[in-house]
Amino acid sequence: MAQRINATLPGNKIQFTRDLFTSLEKTIPYLGVFLRILVGLAAVVSALVVMLAMYTTITERTREIGILKALGASRRYIIFIIESEALLISVVGLFAGFVLSFVIGYGIHQMYGLYFEFSWSWALTAAGIGILGGAFGALYPAVRASNLDAVSALAYE
Repeated sequence: MAQRINATLPGNKIQFTRDLFTSLEKTIPYLGVFLRILVGLAAVVSALVVMLAMYTTITERTREIGILKALGASRRYIIFIIESEALLISVVGLFAGFVLSFVIGYGIHQMYGLYFEFSWSWALTAAGIGILGGAFGALYPAVRASNLDAVSALAYE
C-alpha cells in the first residue's frame, strides 16, 4: 500500500501508524520525563485520596475501634485490619480497572477498528502504583486509629 501511494504521489513522506508514537517521543523533547512525572503526581494524588477516604472511614468507625481496643486488640492488629481493608479495596479497584480497560478497548476496536495494545510492563507498573498507593495512603489513618484511647473512642458520638 505504501509503495502504491508513493508511486501515485511521489515526494511525500509516508509514515506508518505503528511508528507514530515513536516519532512523537523523538520529536517532542522530554516527553518521556513529562509522562513519568505525570504518573508520579497521579500516584501521590491517589495515595492522598486513599488517605482521605480511610481517615473518614476511621472517623466513622471510632466506636468500633474503641470496642476492639476494649476487648484487648493490639495496635498491630488494628493497623493490620485497616491496611488489609485498604489493600483489598486497591486490588478490587485494580481488577475492575483492568477489566474496564479491556472492555473499552474491545469496544473501540469494534467501533473504529483501532487495536488495544496491552503492555505487561505498564500493567505491572499500574498495579504497583495502585497497591503501594493504597498501602501508604492507609498507613497514617491506621496508625492514628491504633493510638486511640479505648474509653474516649467508646464515648465518641
